[in-house]
Amino acid sequence: MTDYKFLIVIFLVIFTGCSSHQTPDLELYMAEEASKTFFWDNNRKVSWMECGDPKGFPVFFAHGCPGSRLESIFLDAKARKYGFRIIVFERPGFGRSDYIEGYPLLSFAKDLERVADALKIKEFGLIGWSSGGPPVLAAAYHMPNRAAFVFSVSGYTDFGKFEDAKDLMAEYKLYGPSLSENRPRLFNRIVEMVSWTDRHMPNFYFKMAKGEMCLPDRNILNDPHVADLFIRDQKEATVSGTQGILQDLTTQWEPWEFDFKQIKVPAYIFQGKQDTFVPWQFAQHLGDNIPGAELHFYEDRGHLFILEPSSQDELFCRAKRIVNSSFNE
Repeated sequence: MTDYKFLIVIFLVIFTGCSSHQTPDLELYMAEEASKTFFWDNNRKVSWMECGDPKGFPVFFAHGCPGSRLESIFLDAKARKYGFRIIVFERPGFGRSDYIEGYPLLSFAKDLERVADALKIKEFGLIGWSSGGPPVLAAAYHMPNRAAFVFSVSGYTDFGKFEDAKDLMAEYKLYGPSLSENRPRLFNRIVEMVSWTDRHMPNFYFKMAKGEMCLPDRNILNDPHVADLFIRDQKEATVSGTQGILQDLTTQWEPWEFDFKQIKVPAYIFQGKQDTFVPWQFAQHLGDNIPGAELHFYEDRGHLFILEPSSQDELFCRAKRIVNSSFNE
């Protein structure tokens, strides 16, 4: 394992780069007025954004780690096509959201409930990508009567119930969970170093990160439009520092405080078999333990397939069928 790959897996899917191509829609959404803010709990700032069809069925999307509200832009075109309104708010310490110490998965679920109430949204869908998977599963558990479906895409399972999770990650040469537990100061410094590289040496980091990814993921990043969006998203994720990233990673690697075997929402698990950041066995574990969950494996996909238009077609088509079915009952 190279030192570079170790740094990459700490961040799961982080990469940056230098792109000469600037996409007009990205500049539009980077404008100050595109982002919105809630102020809660002694003026705590929660930053959020929405894309897709403003009149469509609402779907809350949970970003990765690191990630930001800008990830909703990836889904914008297909969400408009299929009639979905995508809403994403940044977890504490990511992007423009204030950091708060102690943020278990059910805190995300309660924040999502508050956002839905503030926006007067009664029913919604849930999609979580990578580190966003555990938070949306928590939301599905917390609000069984309001969530129409929950999608976990390239996401983690509960390490408290999968006893061999950390050993399995080590087999994949993913040493982040073990290091954060046994050598937390070193783990923190590595995350800080990667964040610094993200901001100050994008060309170097882009080449190293892309070289360590599987071929399907590298092919996705060859699209300059996707690469430009991803670069800006990663940079935006770290504008407030690394506290949120560290807390997010350690939270998802700890035993969850809710029982995912009690999820009553229609659940769908999507996983690429070539994923080099999240072992495919985690998806199998979710599928085996969440009641009625549908598990979908893809032999020719990696970690980033949610960024690819044809994969988005598949996800939104399935979501559309679920929503239409629920309305016709």
